[in-house]
Amino acid sequence: MIQAKHPISDNDMKALLTKYPFLKHRKCYGDGGDVYETEQENLDNNWYKIWDGTGWENLWKNKYLPRLFEKYDTWPEDVQKQFGFTDVKSKYGQMRIYTSSSSTDDLELITEWISEYTCEDCGEEPRDSEGRRVIWRTPGWIMNMCRKCAGKHLVSNRDNWSSNEIDKELDDMKTVATARFGYLRSENGKDVKTYFKETADGWLEKEV
Repeated sequence: MIQAKHPISDNDMKALLTKYPFLKHRKCYGDGGDVYETEQENLDNNWYKIWDGTGWENLWKNKYLPRLFEKYDTWPEDVQKQFGFTDVKSKYGQMRIYTSSSSTDDLELITEWISEYTCEDCGEEPRDSEGRRVIWRTPGWIMNMCRKCAGKHLVSNRDNWSSNEIDKELDDMKTVATARFGYLRSENGKDVKTYFKETADGWLEKEV
């Protein structure tokens, strides 16, 4: 079993669940959905721990959630009560976060994009010599890994491959983020392109 890199004490977890009740995991989301009733069940089953021990743990716990907490603290009480996670999972090589209402500032969209360039095994966010994000992506069932983890993956899944064959496969898997992250959105009948710039901790914020 992989050990969590960012463990949390029961007391700290209780404080988080009290202040941010949307972290409590529902067996079936929605009004009347089954919830875990005992304190221990909530300590063991919550959205904070969804990525324990995996490569996306740092992205989830140290980048996305703190920003979500900061936004949540500013919302009116009625908005807070409506907010919750409907699903959080890995899909097509991305961390997909589905919520009952938008957390604003594109937090989920940014997390999704950064996860594409974050190693799912070790959490590294590789860069090339030009500072661009780079990742090694498997075909078929998509996994995003740094070169070292991708090499280990190939060795464990390819019988009798030479080092040259492994290197060639790694070259084929390599993907470089050559374009700025952004999206096209319609506002007042006009298409508006929104671009993002990187922050000191590797997050993204809208360019003004």
